[in-house]
Amino acid sequence: MTGQAPHPLNDATDAARTGAPAGRIYSGLQSSERALERHGRLVEAGLEVFGTTGYPGAKIKSLCQGAGLSERYFYESFESREQLLMAVYDQVASDLMRHVMDALQEPGLELRASVRAGMAAVVNFMLDDPRHARIILVEIVGVSPDFEAKRHKSMSEFAAESMRQLLLLSGLDPQTVHQQSAENPQDIALATALDFARLTAVSMVGGVNNMLLDAVLGGTTYNTERITDVAFQLIYNASTGIRALAAGESCVPAGEPTPPS
Repeated sequence: MTGQAPHPLNDATDAARTGAPAGRIYSGLQSSERALERHGRLVEAGLEVFGTTGYPGAKIKSLCQGAGLSERYFYESFESREQLLMAVYDQVASDLMRHVMDALQEPGLELRASVRAGMAAVVNFMLDDPRHARIILVEIVGVSPDFEAKRHKSMSEFAAESMRQLLLLSGLDPQTVHQQSAENPQDIALATALDFARLTAVSMVGGVNNMLLDAVLGGTTYNTERITDVAFQLIYNASTGIRALAAGESCVPAGEPTPPS
């Protein structure tokens, strides 16, 4: 937030300075474009304040100071601190997913390298800028039922992508096996493999999140390579069991209870 040029505080002041009617083009921007620009500055200020000071201790005055705006413009864009936090979370979560998908789709990588690149994208995005991890893993937790629903939806989306990668590592085409399972509900082996894959993906998202949280709270955000290695090893090891289940074999060691069918 440092080194930022001062910004006009309101349209009326802009108009008085330039002699232009309010609502007209000023500094090359329409009134609606200026409102959008102010919205973006508040979101950036929210990332900084919520990601460092934290949501409970954040004041609207501090958020406005960080954005270089008056409180009037805060309420032009947001009804409350919670609504701003929602906008910050949406932006960070969207940026994270974009980084992950870009890594997974990087041309020229074989499957295992692609999956590891996706893991690395998650870890690096969250730990290279710990504000990201704090927003996603700490500040939105328990704020409201709406936030909990949004958090669950976001985690479910990441779990679905993790499940897709897990199936690929298991030698199974995700679209094909889902279609086969729908067309052949009596195929218990396939249904079991898919259920195991889904629950494994859910547990992996939670496990990786906890590793990232441990790094942020424990001051080991530099440990990105090791965390990425562990995350990849988890999904790669799990793929062996999923492959066995899809073939109708047990993935439980001898002497252990057999998974329910």
